[in-house]
Amino acid sequence: MIKMLATALLVAIGTVQTVPARAAADQSETGTTTPRAIAEAWLDAYSRQDFDRMTALMTADTVFLDPTSFEIAAVAERIEWRGPVAITSGIAAWGVDHATYTIDRTYEASRNVVFIGHVDVVYGTGDAAQTYRYPITTIVRVADGHVLEHRDYTDFSGASRVVPDD
Repeated sequence: MIKMLATALLVAIGTVQTVPARAAADQSETGTTTPRAIAEAWLDAYSRQDFDRMTALMTADTVFLDPTSFEIAAVAERIEWRGPVAITSGIAAWGVDHATYTIDRTYEASRNVVFIGHVDVVYGTGDAAQTYRYPITTIVRVADGHVLEHRDYTDFSGASRVVPDD
């Protein structure tokens, strides 16, 4: 079962276009998946709003937070959730169709994987869809093949609307 989950995660990582695919490099000699591979799979699932995949990567105590949201008037609810139900419900309430991370820099230290770049978030679908770009640093803490914490530092004041090319 663990090997099957690891294989599924590695296949999923291979489909990520904005996060480097490093499935072969991130699989250790013991067959376990590295924190970077888990974090990349998590970020891909989050970007696609794939709540089933996100839930599979969480523990009952996984935390999702953005301390930069705490005093922003435009953010209706402080982004600080614990557990799969609270996390997926909170994210689903944003009305995001999908997001695309563009990573300028990433590194791993002490089971924390740090992604620095920006994220283009698409709210709504079809003609009503609107895209906003947020400069962001995302830190994903991993242990025992699961995401323990997702922490965003979002530059809400630096956000800009992305207008599609005609």
